[in-house]
Amino acid sequence: MSEQRRFVTVEPENSEMPLERVCSWVTPNRLFFVRNHFDVPEIDLSTWKLRLEGCVDEPVEWTADELAALPQRSVFATVECAGNGRSFLRPAVAGVPWGAGAIGHCEWTGVPVRELLERAKVRAGAIEVLFEGEDQGTEPDHPAPMHFARSLPLSKALDPDTLLAFRMNGEFLDPSHGFPVRLFVPGWYGVASVKWLQRIEVLDRPFAGYFQTVKYTVQRRVASGELKKVPVSSIAVKSEIIRPQPGAVLGLGTNRLFGVAWAGEQAVSAVEVSVDCGQTWNRARLTSPRVPYSWTLWEYLWNVSEPGTYSLLARARAETGEVQPLAHDPRNGGYLIHHSRPTTVRVERARRIEDQPSDEDLILYDMNAYAEENMRFPLDVELQFAGGGGI
Repeated sequence: MSEQRRFVTVEPENSEMPLERVCSWVTPNRLFFVRNHFDVPEIDLSTWKLRLEGCVDEPVEWTADELAALPQRSVFATVECAGNGRSFLRPAVAGVPWGAGAIGHCEWTGVPVRELLERAKVRAGAIEVLFEGEDQGTEPDHPAPMHFARSLPLSKALDPDTLLAFRMNGEFLDPSHGFPVRLFVPGWYGVASVKWLQRIEVLDRPFAGYFQTVKYTVQRRVASGELKKVPVSSIAVKSEIIRPQPGAVLGLGTNRLFGVAWAGEQAVSAVEVSVDCGQTWNRARLTSPRVPYSWTLWEYLWNVSEPGTYSLLARARAETGEVQPLAHDPRNGGYLIHHSRPTTVRVERARRIEDQPSDEDLILYDMNAYAEENMRFPLDVELQFAGGGGI
């Protein structure tokens, strides 16, 4: 039986990728995490339309076929739920108790939002773009039915990498991932990438919706010195140790530590590993592309000469210099959980390990094979890793 996502809640579905099984740069669609606030809506593609209105000169509607006929673009990007890792917080906080697997990395294909905005002719004075999904429901503190909706600053909506996506890894979206069309905002937490899109509205004022001002907010200090709620946006720099798993029994000799690291809109510049709970740090080897939006795989060969219990840590560094913290920022509440977590392992004298570094050429070969396979799809797209860089 093939491996499947790990369910955290069933209705609505919230399920994780089995992160401990990661072995490649791209996450298969069937393992890609699912975050739903309400039930998946039933959509009839023959009658579905996407409307763009608001602060524009020419409001317009598109059918699915009309939207697919517009110029397309593909971007590789990692997306993470803003609450990923919430179950590790102490004391516990409210919200879906995610482990570490509310994350994934794949190729996203669709129409740049700017294509639609340019055709609708955005008026002077516009500052935000609202995206509304067809899913709807209630929250305990919001008993009136509401659609899931979020807005973007106009500048982010106009970014050429911000997409109305209808394919993941070359395949059409399935219902749990937003069929037929979802917003995809590379480098930002998944809450920004509204699924099951039905309406776009250009605004001349800040959007004050529930998932923008009540939920999915963090506290930040403003110029006056006061703490103010702001909506979560770009993904923070983070790394995860994938292997060994907590509680693993290792042996003397050379043990290969393996993990992933990401930095939202930035590329990862370095990963460091500590085998003494943060007292000393050593540089890990990055074994996959280091580009904006995308996670990178890393490894560290740990030579152990003494048995005992060890506490392992990893920390990532973004190309801008931002370093992954060692403790959770309480201003983030149950979001932006990106601090380094210790992985405790035991090394036994009776075991002997002589791991070898991974074959980076093999990783690149697998990536090229993936790209060649996707060339078979009848898509006229500009394929890129991110930010204008080619494969």
